Amino acid sequence: MSLQVTPRLLAPHLAVHPLGVGCRAIGEKPRGRAATTDRQWLDGMRRAVERGATLFDTADTYGDGHAERLLGKVLQESRRQGLNLQVSSKIGHRGSAPHPYAGPHLKHQLEQSMDNLGVDRIDLYVLPTFDFGDNDRYLGCAIDQMQTLHQLGYIGAIGLRGPRAELAGDRILENTGRFLQLFRLIKPDVVLADFNAITPLIELDEDDDLFAFAARHGAGVLITAPLAGGFLTGRPDQASTMPGRNGRDQVLHRLMGPLRRRLGDRPGLLAMAALRYCLSRGQHTAVLAGFGTPDHVATNFDSLDLALSPEDLDLIAGIYARLRTELPAGMQAAPVGTPV
Repeated sequence: MSLQVTPRLLAPHLAVHPLGVGCRAIGEKPRGRAATTDRQWLDGMRRAVERGATLFDTADTYGDGHAERLLGKVLQESRRQGLNLQVSSKIGHRGSAPHPYAGPHLKHQLEQSMDNLGVDRIDLYVLPTFDFGDNDRYLGCAIDQMQTLHQLGYIGAIGLRGPRAELAGDRILENTGRFLQLFRLIKPDVVLADFNAITPLIELDEDDDLFAFAARHGAGVLITAPLAGGFLTGRPDQASTMPGRNGRDQVLHRLMGPLRRRLGDRPGLLAMAALRYCLSRGQHTAVLAGFGTPDHVATNFDSLDLALSPEDLDLIAGIYARLRTELPAGMQAAPVGTPV
């Protein structure tokens, strides 16, 4: 069966299409392939709008504001067409302030993002790190600023990065305790969390994983990195410089063989399966998928039309369980300090 495409409620007044668009790659310098032009980025975002996308995620650190300014053009065009797109952005640049969350800097940065985007409100504004300075010096200020900006209507919903496994040397650390502490204090409406076929599901306690925890507390989950930096697309041009990439590709293709034989070895099948796996997490979740070319956008949204039976979904889940077992542990965790 195809996925039922109905809006998913992440927070009060934040109902979004299940598949959102991540703009992190805009402004990055790719390795091993030609740079995507501004015209191609705009074409990709416009194609996403045509396919029904309503949520676009960006940050002022993506291309030093370039991603926000390009997205602003698409937002302006959409408003003229009577469409109401929604934007998620994040705090990033420190500038001359002692810390990104320090004093009035948070408000100034929000104002700059709104100016870049050409909007008077950001639908979801995210605190993307757990670093609030020495001894959490700026935590209280950040909470007060976010709540005030929300009450004034400049922010529609408050977001917080979720817990994740991080690679520190040869050890994998989970920062679940820190997340739970900040969640209680900040009370975010939405949690941004890395999740994909090779990322272990974060367990917060004996009863709750992250998705169950968020649902129990009335929070939405916005899934990031659903394609594991391109690894789950099966495209050799994506993340090709990762150590051991060729061997990992072989594991992926070997394990995905039964699914290709069952559904047909169509272009983009691996990406489609990976996105559908993430989209099955619940009605309080949505997924952010990035793109490098307009064709990637088409593949991402084609995943919504992929007819999958319950048996197909069970097969995909089983394949990914084996994938997590066979890949090296370091492949399943982000290096410490990796940004959202």
